[in-house]
Formats: sequence, C-alpha cells, structure tokens
Amino acid sequence: MFIRTQSNGSRTYLLIVDNQRVDGKVKQRVLHRLGRLDELLASGQLDSLLQS
Repeated sequence: MFIRTQSNGSRTYLLIVDNQRVDGKVKQRVLHRLGRLDELLASGQLDSLLQS
C-alpha cells in the first residue's frame, strides 16, 4: 500500500492505493480517497496522517 496524488484540473487529491498481481499483470486498486490536498494541509490532518 502507498499514498498517491491525483490531479484533477486545478485540484490535487490524496489516495491510498494497493497493488495486486492478477494473471501476471500488476493492477492498482484505490482503497480510499483521503480528500483534497489543500484541505488536508489547511486543517492539519495531513500532519497527523504522516505521524501515524
């Protein structure tokens, strides 16, 4: 599992992504969308996520 950023126009979102191998190919599956990066930074939630 890892955290990935995804840009959609002018906004950037944080996603938790998992890799799985299916039929010899790597498939990525989004487990959870954490929210907009700018909102997470403004509320301080990103700092608490990084500490946990």
